[in-house]
Amino acid sequence: MEKENYIVILAGGGGTRLWPKSRIKTPKQFLKILNQKTLFQESVDRVSSKYPFSNIFVVTNKSFVPEIRKEAPSIPIENILTEPSPKNTAAAIGFAAAKIVGKNPDAIITTLASDHYIKEKRKFLKTLSVCQETAARRDSLIIIGIHPTHPHTGLGYIHKGDEKISVGGASIFEVKAFKEKPNEKLALKYFESGEYFWNASMNTYKASVILDSIASYLPQLSVVLEKVKNGIPEKQIEEEWSALPSEPIDTAILEKAKNVLMIVGGFSWFDVGDWSAIHAILSDEPTLNILVGEEPRVHLEVDTEGCLIHGTSKLIATIGLKDLVIVDTADILLICPKDRAQEVKKLVEELAKQKRHNYL
Repeated sequence: MEKENYIVILAGGGGTRLWPKSRIKTPKQFLKILNQKTLFQESVDRVSSKYPFSNIFVVTNKSFVPEIRKEAPSIPIENILTEPSPKNTAAAIGFAAAKIVGKNPDAIITTLASDHYIKEKRKFLKTLSVCQETAARRDSLIIIGIHPTHPHTGLGYIHKGDEKISVGGASIFEVKAFKEKPNEKLALKYFESGEYFWNASMNTYKASVILDSIASYLPQLSVVLEKVKNGIPEKQIEEEWSALPSEPIDTAILEKAKNVLMIVGGFSWFDVGDWSAIHAILSDEPTLNILVGEEPRVHLEVDTEGCLIHGTSKLIATIGLKDLVIVDTADILLICPKDRAQEVKKLVEELAKQKRHNYL
């Protein structure tokens, strides 16, 4: 059974909300922000104790391949899959499924992001095992929901339905609905109800089942993936691939499918989506000042609390500041309130509009 289970790590994103540290050439998954390992290395290490490297795949773009090979040399080169061009997660997951099902028609794949942080590895791996066992028993799309710890407005939510089955002692639930990122009032309602869970973008399915779902809901993509499955080289499908719409797996497939099931992830989970998330990961105390970045980093403060400060070798001195993000790099200084850290993406979009690519 274990040999049928494959891990697919999606590592082609840009991470614009961690700008200015995350850039086009060095996106956040390849940064050492939390410790001496990159987020991508953490993602690989999290699964490699249970799954052989031959069953671990990475979907990325061509420009990131050298970095991936450097950071995870044990992953076979043929398992580093490069899409002809980025087309969001539906295409990336379909691309991996088409490649893997060509090697193993009975493959079960679990798709994971490369920029999440999970502390309890053992609980995480146990949850993956239950997801894979469920996918082996049923032609369903299995998703992991995380019990929210606060009313988060930057994440999508899953509305849990009734218990459908029990696998390995764990309850598997129907999904009533998916909800997009809510406003503060709605997020509080979700949190207080106990019926809504964060969508962690960690999914498991038979490769054949997700490809069937793509055929049902994204027929244009399915036509191209059939060629990938049949071994046609990427260069020969570049034109068709470039014409594909860019669609996330959630809205394109999961929100429409009738065979989606959810398991509650019994582990702490962080989406390293913005600078305020890093403060939450590194400290349970919101009033502490958290200093990250290059060594040696020095912060001198008077009446400053709750700040996340990314420093360089220069001294950063603050007086009377509260709940700010301060990110100092060689060419950019970012300052914003922690509760508006999600909006850093707007600065990146504005720089792109102004064609100031040297800052991207």
